[in-house]
Amino acid sequence: MEYIIFTDESYITDSRFQSISAFSFPISHYDEIVDSINSHLQSSDVKEFKWQKLKDAKYYFCAEKFINMILDKVAVYQLRVDTIVWDTHDSRHKVANRNDMANYERMFFHLLKNALKKRPRNSSWYIRPDERNGIDWSTIHDCLKSVGKKQEFQSTIFGDFFLDPHYHIRSFQESSSHQEVPIQICDLFTGLSVFSRDSFDVYSNWIRTFSPSLFDEETEKLSNRESFRCKLLSHFNQRCKTKKLGVSLETNRCLQTFKPENPINFWHYQPQGDYDKAPNGR
Repeated sequence: MEYIIFTDESYITDSRFQSISAFSFPISHYDEIVDSINSHLQSSDVKEFKWQKLKDAKYYFCAEKFINMILDKVAVYQLRVDTIVWDTHDSRHKVANRNDMANYERMFFHLLKNALKKRPRNSSWYIRPDERNGIDWSTIHDCLKSVGKKQEFQSTIFGDFFLDPHYHIRSFQESSSHQEVPIQICDLFTGLSVFSRDSFDVYSNWIRTFSPSLFDEETEKLSNRESFRCKLLSHFNQRCKTKKLGVSLETNRCLQTFKPENPINFWHYQPQGDYDKAPNGR
């Protein structure tokens, strides 16, 4: 089976919470998915969706159409959206002279390694990360390729044998989001994931404006940007619940998936031990 995967990041250098999202599907569905994304862009009068531009009705409705498309077609097109989020204030990232670019490379590797392994063994992959200066794509490619070709030994009552390799990488090529529009789906999910964690109090405040209580204090007025993003987060949360996709929002005050095998997967990276430190620039 052949698959294609697109990636994009959000808030990599200027936020406490940072993320990368990967959107994958069988390459046989590529034309249908691209046509659908382009149709939603055109009907919304949006040339290119960017989370940073989500502050008015035009970009809100474009994002809502993207979400509906993904959640409605997740089974039909065998879609996956895997998003990794990390906290630059945790024990892993509180290091002197932290190198955010090198750290991004490691998080990208963790995300892709796990996302590719969630598909059937021996699959072939076409990897399309969004263009980003300063990233050592060649080394990441080599590391992913090395992991993919490993064969695991298994002993059973029927004998001992090697399992098929995890995956094969057919091509690894930087792409731009205006040329490869599925990257814009990644931009949406990275933005939504960080917003849910960084601004959950803002979201709770927005919720209270729609369900006021006699015992609630007066809610703080939100900006248009905050209001549209809260509305989108609420829409996404309700659609995930309706579709029974196993995505939680309220439990840990952020979007999170407790079963990583689910097709919409939000993974909050936790330090693996005292040895797990972000690289520094020295």
